[in-house]
Amino acid sequence: MGANTAKEHHLVPKYWLRAFAEDGHVLGRRRTGAEHRTPVRRAAVARHFNTDPLAEGEQRVALETYLDHQVDGPCAPVLRALREGRATLEEVSDAVVLDGLAWQVVRTRAFRSFDEQVGRHVFPAVWAAEAAGYYEERLGRPLSEAERMEVFWAAVRTAPDPSVTDDPRSALRALIRGFERTRNVLAAPGRRLVLLHSTEPLLMLSDSGVALRRKDGSFTLTPPLLPETIEVFAPLSPNCLLVSTPRAHHRPRKGLTRKIAARANAGAVAWCQDAVYRLPSMPWPAPLRLAETSLEVRPPRLSAVPAQHPPGPPAAHPEIRDDDLRAILEQLAAVRSGPPVPGAKATGHS
Repeated sequence: MGANTAKEHHLVPKYWLRAFAEDGHVLGRRRTGAEHRTPVRRAAVARHFNTDPLAEGEQRVALETYLDHQVDGPCAPVLRALREGRATLEEVSDAVVLDGLAWQVVRTRAFRSFDEQVGRHVFPAVWAAEAAGYYEERLGRPLSEAERMEVFWAAVRTAPDPSVTDDPRSALRALIRGFERTRNVLAAPGRRLVLLHSTEPLLMLSDSGVALRRKDGSFTLTPPLLPETIEVFAPLSPNCLLVSTPRAHHRPRKGLTRKIAARANAGAVAWCQDAVYRLPSMPWPAPLRLAETSLEVRPPRLSAVPAQHPPGPPAAHPEIRDDDLRAILEQLAAVRSGPPVPGAKATGHS
């Protein structure tokens, strides 16, 4: 691990970025259209991105250390051999490739933005659901359905800003749990990995590393983030594309065509948060333009009706299989902000 690992965290590993570099530099294009030659060590980085803000010493960078030693260390030689054509997918460990791909989906600003946006959209409903329980506790009796609806909608209308319950560790917990969910999706029966090569440089790399392509061909950031039909495009180099797909339309023997490369580059442009990188000697694909803003999750329409059936069991987080990762998640235990104090008044008498 480098001396500055505790501060500057790579959102795309350096070993991955180097495949898009010449003389140690990549050419980055930002949303303004400005282009800059950027050293690999400065590309796709964010300060303290994986730092635990409430820990001390080495525990502050426990997650970044884990990514460095347990993810990037094993993945680097495998993905390097694949992109250079020195190995086939049949000759390498599926587990290592899937781990690297799943982590790349979640270790970026794109995933954190998705998590934050969804959290903001659902917060009023979560706040309102807790408000009903709060009033039942204060009243010492269950609320009637009419009372519950009144309390719920009053709490939705008066819900505070989500920052009142901000937990500085929640993003890191979401990253770990997001990895397990993503890994499960990518390893599901019926999915396959496809490796496509070209003889000329055709691909660019966003600061998200990968792009998620939906069945309709779009690259949107709509929940669920990973439906079963999702395709994951991972440019390993300007000449090599790794695809996780449930479909059979990619033909490795045909290689990386310009049409497929255009799709992957459209994904890179859509999923970037700050910049898209390419070889300095590679021209920018003329039809492509960076959008003025990053991908957004559209606010959902909220509706609520009295329960028709008893509530089912709460949704469970996926099991964390790795002992070291489980220990990090335990370190990132939730910080309670106290019970809600909704602005609505309950009806009835105690």
